[in-house]
Amino acid sequence: MKSHPFRPLTVSFALLGLSACAIAPTPQEREAAFLALPLSHFQNNMYIKDDPLDPNITIHTRLGYRDYVFDFGAKEDQFLRALVFREDGKVALQAYVTSDTSGSWLHPVSVSFPHTLSTRRVDRLHFDVNCATYGCRHYEETVFEFTPEELDDVIQAMDARKELVFAFRIKGQSGIDRDGRFHINELEAFREAIASYVPAGKP
Repeated sequence: MKSHPFRPLTVSFALLGLSACAIAPTPQEREAAFLALPLSHFQNNMYIKDDPLDPNITIHTRLGYRDYVFDFGAKEDQFLRALVFREDGKVALQAYVTSDTSGSWLHPVSVSFPHTLSTRRVDRLHFDVNCATYGCRHYEETVFEFTPEELDDVIQAMDARKELVFAFRIKGQSGIDRDGRFHINELEAFREAIASYVPAGKP
């Protein structure tokens, strides 16, 4: 009987594809899992770089949640980032947002919110394009800034409204919008981490 050396490999890839489909959660399951994330999850996944040789302490929430299933899919993500300056104890806060779109650039201009925060400018830090596959994918990294006082106001307003997420919309010159959101527990854990790293006696 003639052997078929390539058949087992083909079957293995087929099984791998079936397994990936079988374990991939539905959008409803992913949404439920996201909304159920506890405060401890974001506390335990907080990134903090406290190097005495650096002029500032870096804190961010990127490890807490990434809003895509597979690495080969779209790379849209958002997280919170803080810089605590050692010299004067001041804090700079940013929302870091990535966009991965097909067909056109986002070209971000401004970001708006459903309540509490005013519309503000968005800065594009980095962009890249990949045309290796059918069509082209446009990748952009953007940030918008807010203050510690605004962070307090957002959390207070969310508590009063019993909201689990704080949404935002980045408007683009291209006519494409980028919607995103932050979990209430991500905001709470972020504020807690900042407070613990502000130098003693500083505001």
